[in-house]
Amino acid sequence: MNKYLFQQTARYWNDWACQSVKLIRDCLVDEAEDEPRFRSYYILLSYAFELMLKSRLVAVANISEAELIKTYGHNINEILKKLKNLNELEQIGIKILPKEIKPYIYKIEMINNKTFYIYDFTNIRYYPKNYKDPWDTTSAINDTADIMLGISNKIRNFSKKIK
Repeated sequence: MNKYLFQQTARYWNDWACQSVKLIRDCLVDEAEDEPRFRSYYILLSYAFELMLKSRLVAVANISEAELIKTYGHNINEILKKLKNLNELEQIGIKILPKEIKPYIYKIEMINNKTFYIYDFTNIRYYPKNYKDPWDTTSAINDTADIMLGISNKIRNFSKKIK
């Protein structure tokens, strides 16, 4: 795909990610959800977060599809580091780079002092969890979804200014 078409397509990634987050929020039933369902929610949340960040990165860094794939892949930490270097983290409400609190699980701290957890997208897809995390509840997933929708709105508002 040529660079111009890639950048035009990437403008919509944030909206697509936002729809995924809304779907998760709307599908949550109650606290009796089981671990495999929570895991599937976190897979989708992790990918949605990655898409949101990549949409912002492509908008501000003017990078090609090949560069995005080769340099960043599914590595949320690398994407966030690049956004920090471009002074974009605070613009989308993220206070600091994430901390790995368990293998492949990252704590994201927001400027408004809210936090949420994101799993490494590659690892959550390919190995089963052998422990239950304390935030694996319907309310924790709802809180994560709300925070992510706030990030999505900030990205959308900044993207409108770039046009």
